[in-house]
Amino acid sequence: MKKLIALLVVLIAWLTAMPAFAAPLRVFVVEMTAAGGQNKDEMKPLLQTLLASRLNGDAIVAVGSISEADVVVAGTYVTIGKIFSLDAIAKTSAGKTLTRAFVQGESQDELIPAVGKLADKLSAELVKMYPAAPAASGIIKNEQLVRPVPVGEFIKPREQEQGAVGGWLSKRLEGAANLIATGKNLPDGGREIFLAENRRLSYYRQGKDMKLVAETEMRTSEKIISLDTIEAGDGGLDIYVTIIRSDELASQVWQVKGDKLVQVAENLPYFFRSISLAGAARKLYAQSMGRDADFYGDVYEATRNSSNITVKNPIKMPRYGDLYSFNQLCDRDGKIFTVAINPDGYLIVYDQGLNELWRSNDKFGGSELSFQKEDADVRTTGNKFRTIFMNQRVQVTSKGEVLVGKNDGFFVIGDARSYKKGAVYCLAWNGSSLDEKWRTKDTQNYMPDYLFDEARNELLILQTVQRPGISTRGASSLAIKKVE
Repeated sequence: MKKLIALLVVLIAWLTAMPAFAAPLRVFVVEMTAAGGQNKDEMKPLLQTLLASRLNGDAIVAVGSISEADVVVAGTYVTIGKIFSLDAIAKTSAGKTLTRAFVQGESQDELIPAVGKLADKLSAELVKMYPAAPAASGIIKNEQLVRPVPVGEFIKPREQEQGAVGGWLSKRLEGAANLIATGKNLPDGGREIFLAENRRLSYYRQGKDMKLVAETEMRTSEKIISLDTIEAGDGGLDIYVTIIRSDELASQVWQVKGDKLVQVAENLPYFFRSISLAGAARKLYAQSMGRDADFYGDVYEATRNSSNITVKNPIKMPRYGDLYSFNQLCDRDGKIFTVAINPDGYLIVYDQGLNELWRSNDKFGGSELSFQKEDADVRTTGNKFRTIFMNQRVQVTSKGEVLVGKNDGFFVIGDARSYKKGAVYCLAWNGSSLDEKWRTKDTQNYMPDYLFDEARNELLILQTVQRPGISTRGASSLAIKKVE
């Protein structure tokens, strides 16, 4: 018996000493984008297959779906005359860029060898970043260990259950809503809530549950890209619906009359947003669209008189700022700073002269909502239309705290975006940078929009629980969290 135990001990020690064989890095290659030249539609899947097969090896294995992948590779094939260029970008499944590579050639005879060279460049960089994938034993390396967070290091909103004081969760709501806005507070403690899908505006009363009161549908050629509310001059509530129709602005204004939604203005050539700049009183602002620029010129204060919009008090935008991506904050000395999310998702703080002071290391924002415009450079891009994505709005409280949403996704490449979870972050300016004060727990679904009701100290988080399809509008849910 003692000999058997000794043999088992030796066997275990030998097995423990054996090197763990690293699992190969799993890579998925999406269908390439092709611009210029002929047979573009045929080239897309062909180049995808060629690149995937040449990335396959001992350290890297090409998989058949994004859900299986550690890394996602996308590429672009551009031809100008006889010269072609193959460009590729590798990202993590969460959307973080890992590396880029490109090769060029002077004739179609060089295309297949060029794909091999491109694969070699990508493989070399990826192997450096992932020298050994996690071993089959499941052991976590030291650098992957997560340090437990001491109690009190983060201030978080209290998790609420439906029915608890100050917290609330809706049932499943029909329609995958992209946008949320609030109206008047109701006598029973609830509130008016407006949701917008691509072509539908819905009016709810939120109390113990969400009661659909009225809804209206836009034309098939129209798309809603922003939804805002502001108190009207007569004491009522104006609902500003920013609409793109055939790549031009055709915005509308609605009001609640009893239990109905009534249109009071249409075909307005402005982007609209109601916002509290630097935590001050909420006002309505507008911006125009340019022929070449998506958002043109300054942002203005806006007022409505019947169907006429009057603008005044222009606000100059920083380099990466537009009506929907910017806000302002005020420090303890009363100095005004501008904060904006740039197209790459980084949060930037600008001084009074609109010079960049600080840029975040992490990315924020992220939205699946977009609109299209005709591409003025169609000869180069090969695409008649280009896609412009909206972003998470930046909110600033009266205390100077900056709130911004952040979505993470498993597929964020080019015009194809699909996010799977989101959170809201609260940041504070310390004079040199924005420090995180708190964040919400990640949602289990894509978070298309959020809204902070400062008067109630409540955070409204909209989630997509089912994406729309050919025969379904999809579904949403709304969570309300008390912020402490």
